Amino acid sequence: MEDSDKSLNELKKRLGNLLEEFGTLLEVTKEIREKNIIQEKEKIIERKDKTIQEKDNKIQELVKELQEKDKKIQEKDKEIQDLEQDNSKLKKEAAKYQCALGTATDFRLSDDDENNSVTFKNDILNLQSSLENYITKCKVNVDVNVSEIQKLLKKYKSNSVITKDNKPLIKAVLQRHVIEQIMEYGKKYFHIDNLKDYKKFESGIETHIYKRTIELIDLADAFARKRDGCDDTTKVLPIKLRQHIYAALGNRGFNDYISKSHFAVTHDFIKKYKDTLNKEISKYRTFKDSKRKIEIEDMAGDIIKKVVTLFWFRFKVQEPIAEEFWFNYKDKINPSCMEGKWEEDDIDNIVVDICYFPLIANKSTRQIYTFAKIYQTYKKDLTNGDTPSKVEKPVNN
Repeated sequence: MEDSDKSLNELKKRLGNLLEEFGTLLEVTKEIREKNIIQEKEKIIERKDKTIQEKDNKIQELVKELQEKDKKIQEKDKEIQDLEQDNSKLKKEAAKYQCALGTATDFRLSDDDENNSVTFKNDILNLQSSLENYITKCKVNVDVNVSEIQKLLKKYKSNSVITKDNKPLIKAVLQRHVIEQIMEYGKKYFHIDNLKDYKKFESGIETHIYKRTIELIDLADAFARKRDGCDDTTKVLPIKLRQHIYAALGNRGFNDYISKSHFAVTHDFIKKYKDTLNKEISKYRTFKDSKRKIEIEDMAGDIIKKVVTLFWFRFKVQEPIAEEFWFNYKDKINPSCMEGKWEEDDIDNIVVDICYFPLIANKSTRQIYTFAKIYQTYKKDLTNGDTPSKVEKPVNN
């Protein structure tokens, strides 16, 4: 019995020890499990930290890349701004060039140009008025040499008989004669053989420029035709040269020139032919009043200048070049290009007696600047053998 109790106690003791060990094992196991969990969690945390770090590095790289791209964008923006500024400058330069090219290839004269068609017409009318004033009305205090004027009229094939009372015809003949005389003076001045008669850089400037301009225009025309290429500037060069040079000559040609002592001196051509013209016209009409004579004869220089600058220079500024058309004795009256003192009902009964100012027009464009001035005669007054001639209508109004 005692042995059984002893064995039971030992078993209980051993069981207690085992239970204690098991409890210890449980605690150890629990600790190990907790440690493992902690370690696992730490590993997870480490992995997450690593992932976070990697993400952070990636973010930093992206931020850096973004900054670089932003920098590039700013640089591109600056380049775009620079290009836009350059483009704007180029557009302005192109606009200026286009404007210059347009001007270079545009033959029309601006409204404020002294040589535009309106001013051109007004200057022609002004010359007509000056001619009338120079010839005068040939009435009071003026003696008319009828026989000499009759000879003049014969030059134009007219068979009309002049009387002292026929003042309009006398004035018409003298006006025509004045124009033709001045045209002769101009031909002499501009003739190449007479270049030596005028100092090149004084009274000869106009004739030397005139001669060189003809050569230069011919060369420019040959250059445009004979050199390979296709551009408007070269093509229009002969016309633009003609317009600009003759415009300058028309503006200042035969003005007083400045002497070495800085005094304004009358141009030699004007001075010479002013006296010549006055002497010529004095053959046909003389003044009883010396004061009136001086007053009228002082107009001669200005009229010479107006005629020469108009017919030699101003005509050539227009594009196409303006032309003069003189009508002949017995030509039929054409009211679309002639003017005179007649009634519309008389048109079929009258013809040209003398044309005393030409029609100024351009045949190719059919543009009229000013009508021809006509003194007419009745068909019934024509002498035997005189048959009215039909005049071709050169232009339309």
